[in-house]
Amino acid sequence: MAAFNLVTFIQQTFARAPLPDHPFRSIEDARKHLALLPEDDAEASLAELTRWTASMNQTETFTPGRRARVLMMMDDAARLHWRALGARYLAPQGRPTESRDGDPAILRAMYDSAFEFANGFAITLDESEQNSHWVTQNQARLMIRSMRWLGRRLALAHMLSVPHTTAVWELLHRRRELAAVRGLAATSMPAFEGVKRNTSVNREYLRSLLLELASPDTLRPRQTELVYRIAARVATMAKIESAPTDETAFSVIPTGSSRPIPVDRLKPGGAGPLYINTVNCLPRLRAALERDMGRDPGDEDTLYGRGFTLRERSAMLNRLLEYWGLNPPQRRNRRIPVALAARVLNGFDQVLGVVPVLEAPQMKAKGEKRSTLRMELDQTTKSLKRAKVRAARVGPARVLDASAGGLGLAIRRGDAAWAKHGMLVAVLIEPGKDWFVGVLRRIFSVDEEIRLGIQILAAKPRKVLLYSQAFRDNMVWEEAVVAEKTFGENYRYSVLLEPQNLPLIATDLLLPPGMARQGMQFDVPMPGGKQRIAISRLPFENEYFQRALLEPLGVTRD
Repeated sequence: MAAFNLVTFIQQTFARAPLPDHPFRSIEDARKHLALLPEDDAEASLAELTRWTASMNQTETFTPGRRARVLMMMDDAARLHWRALGARYLAPQGRPTESRDGDPAILRAMYDSAFEFANGFAITLDESEQNSHWVTQNQARLMIRSMRWLGRRLALAHMLSVPHTTAVWELLHRRRELAAVRGLAATSMPAFEGVKRNTSVNREYLRSLLLELASPDTLRPRQTELVYRIAARVATMAKIESAPTDETAFSVIPTGSSRPIPVDRLKPGGAGPLYINTVNCLPRLRAALERDMGRDPGDEDTLYGRGFTLRERSAMLNRLLEYWGLNPPQRRNRRIPVALAARVLNGFDQVLGVVPVLEAPQMKAKGEKRSTLRMELDQTTKSLKRAKVRAARVGPARVLDASAGGLGLAIRRGDAAWAKHGMLVAVLIEPGKDWFVGVLRRIFSVDEEIRLGIQILAAKPRKVLLYSQAFRDNMVWEEAVVAEKTFGENYRYSVLLEPQNLPLIATDLLLPPGMARQGMQFDVPMPGGKQRIAISRLPFENEYFQRALLEPLGVTRD
């Protein structure tokens, strides 16, 4: 499929001469023009709809009633083409592109279109003070559609990493307040004719709040889209309350550009907050997580509008259970400016190269045949040296700031081609000797530098060897190593987020991508025997690594 032509879209939408006389002089004229749009060319049709909307926003001769009715007709027509372009972004070859994001030009065109539609509904509602019987009768639906377009702008701004979310939040708060003053905030109805699912201004407001609580600035664009779709379903279960209860973990000051925060971060004496109750959302998320458990994780999900795999769905549902729960991860901790040199490695294999082994096993007495463990330790030492050499070749980085759970780094643009959201990284702050392990959560550019926001997963990581019959059947520990190649066929390293002694206790592991599944068992070789462990849960996985919770099962002594 050909790439989306953003230049042509802009030329068709904004670069053409302004319409001297808007073609929609009547409702019938609008209906005739909309009927001529090609259904099989979403790119051209959305460009034309956006152009007409932008022109109408600049035309003052429309009466409030005609402006509102025509705008809603164009909104109805745009839905078909938005769905087509969304599918083209998420699944350009007819199947989800789980390992990479789609064409960013599509997102840019959608953002420009959403801006014009949101502006059009704002003009319509601002004119509603004028006498218009039709607008008065349909004011609730107009407000709902306005909130939907603002929410869509917010999601796209996060997907594009553009600095426009502040302005969107100001509009969301203002629109919701206006609806509350007019007694329409809780009015429930379908946003579109012929749609069974009801919504309201409060529900659309909650959808944006839920998206923001999921920390979309740390997500890839397609993940943000999936969270936004999930939020649409569970927003029916969330509540906005005027007073806190034991079930309200979040709050928002509904003025200015404020965003939702945990209740315990509210400052005393400020403006009156609204409280967000997400407790009833959690059972809905767990139920969705339990669906399709017998299917291949690479199959396409059908629960949230297609375009995603079941693996992506599970990863985001697990994330939302964490971020919308009563004890969400603490973000935006106070950041301390620093100025230190650093080195960065990326990718699971390179990270393994600089992580020390959990525990040096006991060696055989002098004269005995070197054990498998001894051979592997020698190999590990070589790997560490090679990794340090590779790290020395990586372009230098600067640590800009640090918090309790993260680092802000700056790297020359030419040295950061590898940077992708969700990638596993190891960071060495010079002149130290210990490597931190983290996940790349934010990427943005400042002049000739790329700024990286890294969530620290482990300050003292240790690696531990795992054996499974899934790697190769009928192998035992002492027979495993005949050559390095044989060893690699039967054993895999994982990373412990916290150092501990063998045998292992319940803890989190980082694994290579696609290595494990829930319930899978491994043996951990240890001096004098081995320990059996099981993967009880996979709270997160992407194309770069898996995060697993292990359950110790028992120790077998030789």
